Amino acid sequence: MDDEQIKKEMIDLLMEKITGGLSEKVVDYGTHPRNYGCLDKPDGYAKIKGPCGDTMEMFLKVKNDKIDDVTYTTDGCITSHAAGTAATVMAKGRPVRECIKINQSAILEHLGGMPEDSRHCALLAANTFHKALRNYAIGKKR
Repeated sequence: MDDEQIKKEMIDLLMEKITGGLSEKVVDYGTHPRNYGCLDKPDGYAKIKGPCGDTMEMFLKVKNDKIDDVTYTTDGCITSHAAGTAATVMAKGRPVRECIKINQSAILEHLGGMPEDSRHCALLAANTFHKALRNYAIGKKR
């Protein structure tokens, strides 16, 4: 093994230790959230407190039966931010009907997985997103 290979392996081991085995996408989304914040007068809204105590909110704007804009907030950790970001990235621009497919397993797949003790964050994001979709659908029927 040459010095460059050793250096790369040491950096990889250090990053694994620092990130707890989180995928690159989880670390990226968790430390650089996308679509974070509130939307004024959303077409769909939901707020759920998960079993771990983290709270997540989702805000939807729908145009021509497609998700035109979607944002989230959370008071949770890096994996909650990663899951919230993943749900919004996956939803933006998609037809509302297709968004039913954005569930815990789809979010985990998009993120490249999560440690077992963090998978509930993907479930929280999925449940909050689906509740916001239901809120939109109910408002649309009125």
